[in-house]
Amino acid sequence: MVTVVLLAGGKSRRMGQDKAKMRGGVERLRSLAIQCGVERIITLCGDASRQSLFEGETWPDPPSCTSLSEVLEWAFEKIGGAIQLVSCDSFQLEREGLAFLLASGGGVPLDEKGVRQPLLAHCPSEWELNSSEGRVSSLFSDFHSLELGELAIQMNNFNTPSD
Repeated sequence: MVTVVLLAGGKSRRMGQDKAKMRGGVERLRSLAIQCGVERIITLCGDASRQSLFEGETWPDPPSCTSLSEVLEWAFEKIGGAIQLVSCDSFQLEREGLAFLLASGGGVPLDEKGVRQPLLAHCPSEWELNSSEGRVSSLFSDFHSLELGELAIQMNNFNTPSD
């Protein structure tokens, strides 16, 4: 069984509005996961005050975590098994892209520019995170890249209104 972990705890400062609510937001991504047959979906919502914004299983960040890399380490330890990460700013992700990631066997997808997107990584149960060194990219630094061909455009993320 794969657990999809939706990452929706960011402040969206550069975007200027809550990315978890834009373009269908977390609700759309949950729907995609359900369409792909995923049975367990967890939304990491950031501050506990955000839990009511989302449906289903929602986890606030533990007070001991001060960065996304620490939250991911905590969540991976708590969940166990295979994990598919999905960032709330995956505005172009569609069912076929998520299905490809879920069936990939694991890795970090490359977007259409060849940039690694670790917040869309598929992590099989036997794989372990690296030491974070305070950076998310470090957690996945030795994990192989996934080339998705035409689906690579679905792996883009968005951080500013001009994106």
